[in-house]
Amino acid sequence: MRLNLFILTACLQAGILMPGSALALGDASKIAIPQIQYEGGNYQPRPHAVGSLLAQIAKRTSIEVNRKPLSLKPGDPRLYRYPFIYMGGRETFQPFSEKALKALRNHLTYGGFLLIDDNSSKPNSAFDASVRRLIRRLFPHIPLQRLPRDHSIFRSFYLINQVVGRVVNKPYLEGITTKGRTVLVYSANDLGGAWSKSKLGHWEYDIIGGGNRQRRLSLRLGVNIVLYALTLDYKKDMVHLPIILERLRRVNPR
Repeated sequence: MRLNLFILTACLQAGILMPGSALALGDASKIAIPQIQYEGGNYQPRPHAVGSLLAQIAKRTSIEVNRKPLSLKPGDPRLYRYPFIYMGGRETFQPFSEKALKALRNHLTYGGFLLIDDNSSKPNSAFDASVRRLIRRLFPHIPLQRLPRDHSIFRSFYLINQVVGRVVNKPYLEGITTKGRTVLVYSANDLGGAWSKSKLGHWEYDIIGGGNRQRRLSLRLGVNIVLYALTLDYKKDMVHLPIILERLRRVNPR
């Protein structure tokens, strides 16, 4: 339901919902994740990351998914059809145009969510520098900040107390939060590399540091990020507190 309302609201505000539009709300009941296609560098260094994450979401939750690969340029009006978008990379990329920045900013303001994932596996990479320049232009009056450990993103589905990826360059996520809603999350830990499976079902990239447990935590974090984008912070409500406490007791028995 939230997915359909998001699409209607965003498209109406953007002025792109017309009679006979190819957008069908029935199709929108399946979550698809487009990847931002930018100029310069390699915008898709982990080509199977998004599809692999969607497979995990379908396996672990009741959400129906569409795993068909999809790439869109940052100024593409079709972005408004998708509540969750992904941007990966490992190299310097060209600055977005003002038109593309405005379109992406409007998308996030109207209810969209962007996950940016540094796939370089290197601290302070060239991609990281480009990302920080992009975010400063995208939200010039809102600083990129660490997400606190009590953020809803860490309990939207799994209870998570550790931030990892294929590597652990930074043991935290950073984000842009406006009007009480986090609209952008940045991971420096190559989540996509931890998620990626080949078409034959084999993990494509080795985990650096923590082995299988680190991969499991990365998958759980990916699921949580998507669930947060779709449900926001409803688990801050006190009605969910007993469930959260019970799950904590199971994870950390005395």
